[in-house]
Amino acid sequence: MVNTQIDGGILDVDAIYRQFPILKQQLNGHPLVYLDNASSCPKPQAVIDAITKYYSEYYANTHRGDDTISPPVSAALEQVREQVRGFLNAQSVDEIVFTQGTTEAINLVAASWGKAYLHAGDEILISALEPHSNIIPWQQLCREIGAQLKILPVDNNGILQTGFLEQLLSHRTRILALSHVSNVLGTINPVVAIIQAVRAYDKRHWGKKEET
Repeated sequence: MVNTQIDGGILDVDAIYRQFPILKQQLNGHPLVYLDNASSCPKPQAVIDAITKYYSEYYANTHRGDDTISPPVSAALEQVREQVRGFLNAQSVDEIVFTQGTTEAINLVAASWGKAYLHAGDEILISALEPHSNIIPWQQLCREIGAQLKILPVDNNGILQTGFLEQLLSHRTRILALSHVSNVLGTINPVVAIIQAVRAYDKRHWGKKEET
């Protein structure tokens, strides 16, 4: 049994592992180990069952039909949206937008919010551990609007150098986009500490005029 301590509680990793049917198979006499969740994440049995039930029993478009099966599908979707809102502690279900995956979501933010609110001279901060899906959209946005892309470095062991945050952040920083876990090196980034550092920076410098 493998247990992991998280935020004062115990996470039963084995119990989670058993929920994924694909991980029950063996390849070349060894249990399957799948690391590239950033590309295509295996689905737990609950998700597989829900998808099968949807296609088998009430396949219909949401918020479009007045037939018998469309309204229940719309209601189920909004119920899930409320569950996600509660899980993320969002203020409103209007903040919950479903996409096909993280790559699409990042491109959506860059192409919509980024183009609407970022301007020439603004800065976007990412890390050197990011996959292409969290680099290219920001590079394209920076080229298009004249913003600057800054990169938080890593050391020779693949550890994010959070000590550089203070010098990389500025009043022009508009977006901080980084992964929690690197799908290349497996590095687990201290996102809570990074968020706290960014908020502390904002608190210290908020209201100061940008020096020219």
